[in-house]
Amino acid sequence: MRILFLLPFLAIVPQDPPKPPEKLVAAFYAAKWDAEKGEGMSREGGGDGLQDHPESFKEFSYREISYHLKHLEAMVDAGIDIALCEFISHPAAVDGLVLALQSAAKNKKRIPKVAPVADDVSTALAFIGRVPSAFQASVNNRPLVWLPYARGAAPETLQSMRMIAPMFVVGDPAWKPDLAAVAGGALDGPRDYPAVTIGPGFKDGGSRVRSRDGQAWYERSWYAAMRIKPRIIAIESWNRYDEGSTICPTREHGRSLISKTKRYAEQFKKGEEIARPKGKYSDGIGVSYHLKFDPPNEGLRPVDTAVTPCEVVTVAGQKLLMAKEVTGKEGRVLAFSIDDSYAYYERREYEIQMQVMDRGKGEIVIEYDAAAPAKGETDRTRRLSEPWHYADTGDWAAATFKLPEASFCNRQEGGSDFRIVTKNAGLTVRWVQVRAK
Repeated sequence: MRILFLLPFLAIVPQDPPKPPEKLVAAFYAAKWDAEKGEGMSREGGGDGLQDHPESFKEFSYREISYHLKHLEAMVDAGIDIALCEFISHPAAVDGLVLALQSAAKNKKRIPKVAPVADDVSTALAFIGRVPSAFQASVNNRPLVWLPYARGAAPETLQSMRMIAPMFVVGDPAWKPDLAAVAGGALDGPRDYPAVTIGPGFKDGGSRVRSRDGQAWYERSWYAAMRIKPRIIAIESWNRYDEGSTICPTREHGRSLISKTKRYAEQFKKGEEIARPKGKYSDGIGVSYHLKFDPPNEGLRPVDTAVTPCEVVTVAGQKLLMAKEVTGKEGRVLAFSIDDSYAYYERREYEIQMQVMDRGKGEIVIEYDAAAPAKGETDRTRRLSEPWHYADTGDWAAATFKLPEASFCNRQEGGSDFRIVTKNAGLTVRWVQVRAK
């Protein structure tokens, strides 16, 4: 009877609230160079294969224990929890890594955990079997595996493999992972997923380039990532020397990003946010695109893509921005990008005004990148403004649009923030301006 009497009391004893999921910082870690043997040091056809260069080429080889130890120890200094190993199909590099991990444990050196980056699940399992479990990164007591986009992505294969070896999978949505993520943060910036990739810039020697802009691109990427509030932030990259996306110590950039990464990582894990980085338009009352001036871009620029083609034409001595026709598409579209120093990953009301040629029938709406979708809708990157209606005066007219809960996160085509859309046969503007309310 005494035990039964205690049961109701035990049932109402307050329970500790569940702990929030652990936030983690990872970095993509490469090992494909051997300076002595010349592996990976040159491009096909000749020329330097590296865009960023290590501080020293001594023992600059994926075979060397010292190569891995140096990088792993520096990652700890940068606040990185997980080294995402991109060389798991390279046995000699994995051998060097394992020996380095064992050496660090023997000498009680602090290093991050490691996890495989693989195009297929079987290769990831081979890495898990090769690396002692004490060194492996895990989430929810399952070894972490990162699966990027692959043409052979097969969710059903992944599920069957999990029956053999339970894994916590982060990767491209095509895999149907535990946490979705897309690659390309160094070049394109953060994307709104539960795991976010970011980077300091990108330069692989080809046409794809993302300037570091000092360190401003990296700072803006961290700012955006913290606003997204993912569970994992993965840096592209720790040491992809051939992509110019390194945050590790280099001749070009020194150790400048080590302390900055550590500070941001600590703030992210505490659930803090950082202030929007300052820039040219941070203190401006608005941004504009006005063809009366040269250049016309003052914090606002048109984005010319395959689905938002445009051109500047001169009529009667006046320059005009005209939307071009897209085959098979009704109407016309003009896309614009707002300078990130003026508006980026915030939740505010803005007003857009423009001078538009009032010719024809129908209406114009703004499709804008918002912090939340409109009521009853699901797509926050295409939230609609109230329409402005043509009066068919054949003259220039001023059109004004209110944009509640806008965020301008560069999530539309070509990194644009909003689109001017009409089903009319023409869309021509002389100027556009954006102001925060």
